[in-house]
This record gives sequence, C-alpha cells and structure tokens, in this order.
Amino acid sequence: MAALPYAVPYEYIPFQTPDSDPAEERIVSNLTRFGVIIWFFVVLILTQSCTATLTSMLTVQQLKPTITDINEPIKNGECVDYQKGSFVYEFLKWMKFDETKLVIYESPEELDELFSNRSSDGGIAAAFEEIPYMKLFLAKYCSKYTAVQPTYKFDGFGFVFPKRSPLVPDVSIQVLNVTEGAKMVQFEKA
Repeated sequence: MAALPYAVPYEYIPFQTPDSDPAEERIVSNLTRFGVIIWFFVVLILTQSCTATLTSMLTVQQLKPTITDINEPIKNGECVDYQKGSFVYEFLKWMKFDETKLVIYESPEELDELFSNRSSDGGIAAAFEEIPYMKLFLAKYCSKYTAVQPTYKFDGFGFVFPKRSPLVPDVSIQVLNVTEGAKMVQFEKA
C-alpha cells in the first residue's frame, strides 16, 4: 500500500477467534503431522512431474542455424543482406563479400520474404544487421529465425563539448548509467 503513488487509508485486521486466539488449526498428533508431510511430498512430486511433462510437450523445437560462421556465405558464394542505408554494407565489403551477392532490404516483412527464398532463387542465406533492428525482426519472427554469435561491436555515437566544459563529467557519468544500467533494458524492451 505504501508503494502506491497516492495515499490510501487501510487497516490490517488479524483473522482470529472471538477469544483472540489465531484461527490457520494446530496439528497436535505426530501421526497427523507425518501424514501431512507425506501428502506435501506427494503433491510436490505430482506437480513437478506434470510441469515437466507439460513443458516437454509445449516446448518449441530449438532453431538450428544453417550458417554459423561469417565466412561460410563468402566461401559458398551465397547472397546475404543488409538494411538500406546501414553502415553494414561497408563492413560486408571489408569482409570481402562479393558486392553482387549483397542484397538490400527495407522492412522486416521484406527480410522475411528474402529468407523464404533460397539464395539461388533471389533470396538470401544470412542477414547482417545492427542489433536493435535484428532484435525487432526476431521479436516479430521468433518462431522462424535465430541469431548466431559472434556479435561484432562497432563504435557508437559521440558527444562533442567545448574544451573544459563542466558538462563533460556529468554527461559521461549519465551516459554510463543509462547504457550499463536498467534504463537500457527498458529502452530495449520498449
């Protein structure tokens, strides 16, 4: 109640008999206690068994990627894609991908369509994308695709201030707090 953003009057009232004695009954007999303990274990085992059975029945088969190394599509001459306007194009050229095998896409739906076709039929074998866009794509098509490691890290945005600006240490600390704290997780979920 104290965590609510507004005040709410409340009062806790204990559950008791008219004699002011507690009302959840006491187990007096040792035989009854033993029986209750046995039943607790039986219920626990049945619950765990049912949970395991349901989990195994409802678990989606894990996706196994067909390409696990960035060099595989290069060696096999397969088409890969990148998002229009992304710096990934320059990275793929630097990795020695044949420019004729680089396919541009503009939307998650178009990427899904490219994956649906084989590389030889105008489709792609793999997609290279910036992490936020790939997470968005995988959130929409999580049952069909998966991401593989390694993830390549690139420099991000920079902030420019005049020399000896008093803002530099404060902004640097806040950027670290956001990127390494719970706020970044909130941004990714949003």
